Amino acid sequence: MSIRSMAKWFTPAHWPVPCLALSCIALLSACSAPATPATGPAMPDKIVHASVPPATPTVFKLPSGQALAARVWASPQPQHIVLGVHGFNDYSKAFEPLAQHLATELQATVYAYDQRGFGANPQPGIWPGADTLLADLRHIAAQLRKRHPGLPLTVVGESMGGAVVLVAASEAPGLAADQLILKAPAVWGAHSMPWYQRLSLYTLNLVAPEMSFTGRGLPSLGIRPTDDPEVSRDLSRDPLFIKATRVGSLAGVTELMGRAQTQTTLPAQRTLVLYGLRDRIIPPQPVCDWLTHLNTAMPQRDMTDVVVYPEGWHLLTRQLRTREPLQDMARWLQNTPLPHRQSTSQAQQLVCKGL
Repeated sequence: MSIRSMAKWFTPAHWPVPCLALSCIALLSACSAPATPATGPAMPDKIVHASVPPATPTVFKLPSGQALAARVWASPQPQHIVLGVHGFNDYSKAFEPLAQHLATELQATVYAYDQRGFGANPQPGIWPGADTLLADLRHIAAQLRKRHPGLPLTVVGESMGGAVVLVAASEAPGLAADQLILKAPAVWGAHSMPWYQRLSLYTLNLVAPEMSFTGRGLPSLGIRPTDDPEVSRDLSRDPLFIKATRVGSLAGVTELMGRAQTQTTLPAQRTLVLYGLRDRIIPPQPVCDWLTHLNTAMPQRDMTDVVVYPEGWHLLTRQLRTREPLQDMARWLQNTPLPHRQSTSQAQQLVCKGL
């Protein structure tokens, strides 16, 4: 069978059951179609600010001469500098709710950029390589250090962005930041996948790396990033949100997630990890594996705080109940004790319970 005919066989209509399971991994944000919960949605619990700073378009220039699209929510007299690193298929707009809250409550200036291969940058949907994403983050963080001397810099990574932040800070040469927030970090490496998912991904990447598919059927399986229908509709209509994922990109992000999941050292910075037990984009099993690995490989340290939300979804700041995650991040940045703060060992017990 030729490569061309094999690639033709691997179309969605011909996928065997293992490949359907693979689709659950493929889109770390299953937002290609609006998703309304089967049961009535939870009552919203959100913070509404009377006045919020607008986002201003900007760019970050890289040593290669390329510029990455970005946006900034600027405070006139900033007390904190925050840098947002978005998730797979998403882009910098993802940080709007968090940026507006931190700018209003803490006088923070918040930056977020479109990672290479995503958002408004050239070649959206083409995986740029994990090392490229790491180098971009390190360079941008160093730029912000120089731009805002003397102010604390916090880097917030959501989903795939959490994996990028975790690896950049854990591996040499490290990351120029004072604090890290990992929001639903993508720690779903291949070793946490069943053998048939690993085989499916390997085979597809070998014969048809340019083939793409959507997650349009995933909401019917209960795989949704949020319980907020308005957010789902907005993502489905947003032209900058990538809705069809290439197999090559899936293989690349899986390698990055595995690299994050198997780190043998934690970042030197003070770190906050946030995770929701209703997350099915990065489900509890790989997070349980990650926390178990951390607690086995590394001694307990007071530098890492964890908050687990029993009713939290993947998009913790874009769900119906955003008040608690937003307030927790603001409190943590002010060094205020968190009501539900846990150690990594306590979080492991909670996340692994019932698996």
